[in-house]
Amino acid sequence: TVNTNLTGMMNTCATVLPYMDKKQLGKGGMIVNVTSVVGLDLSPVFCAYSASKFGVIGFTRSLAVPLYYSQNGVAVMAVCCGPTKLFVDRELTAFLSYGQSFADRLRSAPCQSTTICAKNIVKAIECGKNG
Repeated sequence: TVNTNLTGMMNTCATVLPYMDKKQLGKGGMIVNVTSVVGLDLSPVFCAYSASKFGVIGFTRSLAVPLYYSQNGVAVMAVCCGPTKLFVDRELTAFLSYGQSFADRLRSAPCQSTTICAKNIVKAIECGKNG
C-alpha cells in the first residue's frame, strides 16, 4: 500500500519534475496527485491506506510551497476523492478485525461513480492553482 500509493507517487514526481521545471528542460505545468478523504482524517479501519494517503497530502503540500512554484513554474495539487461505487462494491477487509463492522457500513454510505469522480478531478485541474 505504501509502496504503491506513496513511494510510487514520490518517484513519479521526482522523475517528471526535471522535464517540467522552467530552470531545466520544461515549460512549467501542473502535477495532480490523486488521494483520498481518508488522508484528511483518521481511518481506524484502513490504517495503512490512510497513512499512505496522509503521506501523499503532506508530500504534495510540501512541493506546493510558493518558493518552489516561483522558481520552477510547476504547480502541485492533491485531489482528495471520496468513496466511489467501484470501491464500496469490493470486498472490504479491515486492517484490524474489529473494524470490519465499520468497513461493512461503507456499503451504504453516499458515494460517487468513477465517471463523476474523474469529471471533478478535471474541474479541479481547470479551476485549481498551486497548493
